[in-house]
Amino acid sequence: MEEHEHCTDESPADQTTATVEDTDAHDSDGRDFGEPQELKRRGDVEKCPVCGSQVDAEAYHCASCRNYFCFHCRSRLVPPDTQLQCVNQQCDYYGKLVCDVCDVSHEREEAPTVYAEPEDGYWPGWLLFAIIAFGCVWYFSSLQAAAWTAAGVFVLGGGLLHMLGVNVFGRNRIVEQQRKSAYHSCIRCDEVVKQVSKAK
Repeated sequence: MEEHEHCTDESPADQTTATVEDTDAHDSDGRDFGEPQELKRRGDVEKCPVCGSQVDAEAYHCASCRNYFCFHCRSRLVPPDTQLQCVNQQCDYYGKLVCDVCDVSHEREEAPTVYAEPEDGYWPGWLLFAIIAFGCVWYFSSLQAAAWTAAGVFVLGGGLLHMLGVNVFGRNRIVEQQRKSAYHSCIRCDEVVKQVSKAK
């Protein structure tokens, strides 16, 4: 008899820990897999939170005062508020209106936007250098030699510098812009929800 009691001796804290460890599974986004979250709705679910009229426990609209309210926290929904509806037909919250205070938004990384941005080169300064070379050669030699020298300095010299990484003639700079987006997921089943822009 004493041996049996010793085997079953487990404190409530140990039982809670065991339950958490058994259900602590995550998907690739770090969210919980498995059973829907146990949620307790607030207030009297059979009374309208606005006028106090009797309503169905599954209702989110009062036929008496014609007000819509959050299915979870029972707060009234007014035109600036956002409605969220679960689209999972197997969920208890399917089609119910939930406010964005109960169902807060999450952020996720999107594919970055990549585009080419034109970047001006240093060719005006390089052209000035070629003109100076043209004047020096013309002064000490002939006009034809000066012209060939200036062309060679500007085209060949500039092309070589450009190949070596100096931005002489201009180029496109690849810009990668990181993007994030906000989304909502059902507070019970964690599936995608449909967002309605404004409350009715």
